[in-house]
Amino acid sequence: MARGEVVDLVDEHDAIIGSATLGECVERGLLHRAVAVQVIRSDGAFLMQQRSKKDSWHPGLWTISSTGHVRRGEAYHAAAARELKEELGISADLAFVTRRPLQPIESGGWIEREWVSFYIARTDQLCVIDPVELEGVMEVTEPDLRRMMDGGSMTPDAVILLRAYLEGGAKSEPAP
Repeated sequence: MARGEVVDLVDEHDAIIGSATLGECVERGLLHRAVAVQVIRSDGAFLMQQRSKKDSWHPGLWTISSTGHVRRGEAYHAAAARELKEELGISADLAFVTRRPLQPIESGGWIEREWVSFYIARTDQLCVIDPVELEGVMEVTEPDLRRMMDGGSMTPDAVILLRAYLEGGAKSEPAP
């Protein structure tokens, strides 16, 4: 997490109301924007990333293929494509699934309050991971993913977004 990175602050309707550094956002629980991209392989496997064990935010836990924050003035879709490329070295078409606010999530004394846009990327491209941000990646079947979601090895936001997606609660809507 680049604590000095500047992001847009938003209200409960996702309207921009100002800006702050990411550090200020997580220290004070300020509402801002984020993206999540789940890569699904042609055989149906879900590509999961393991967060760096050196990260302050949920170190070592498994999460959605690619996640990150939307920079000030950046569109959700552009942020999703950027994060996917930075973290996994993948360029792929992104299918918008949903945009939703998440309940505040705390970890290591930080509070994340985010509006998240969730995307699916269907690709078999090989990954070139960023070893600073990730420990590694693995592909899992849907039954294994469901077990991971219930087993405490995943970040809370990943569980929320993936459960909604798998249960049909994440309906497509017009992309922001």
